[in-house]
Amino acid sequence: MMGVALAIIPCSMISFLLKERMESLKHMQLVSGMSIPAYWVSNMIADVIKVYIPMALIQGLSYLFNCNYPGVWVLLLVLPWGLVPFTYLTSFLFTNDTNAQISTLAMSFLVCNVFAPMVFTL
Repeated sequence: MMGVALAIIPCSMISFLLKERMESLKHMQLVSGMSIPAYWVSNMIADVIKVYIPMALIQGLSYLFNCNYPGVWVLLLVLPWGLVPFTYLTSFLFTNDTNAQISTLAMSFLVCNVFAPMVFTL
């Protein structure tokens, strides 16, 4: 169940990135004087903070319902630092936000819900 929730997070992130690219918002900020590293670092920090909110809710609910597995908090602590840059990199593969959302959801769902149990089983 947690894999489904985690698969939805990059979908919302990638649609925002592509809409921002389609409307040339980055270009407007660069013309206004913002540097490229400042643009990407600020977006990355904001997205990591936005990803930590569901992670904290997941951890709190798992503790509340006594489903707290040892070591899961480490996964939830480290996951945003891998998920956000990976989503940024895969956003360059798409030009349409609908295709990007569907592909990202399918890829995330496959990794979280198919590959993880397969690795555990093998």
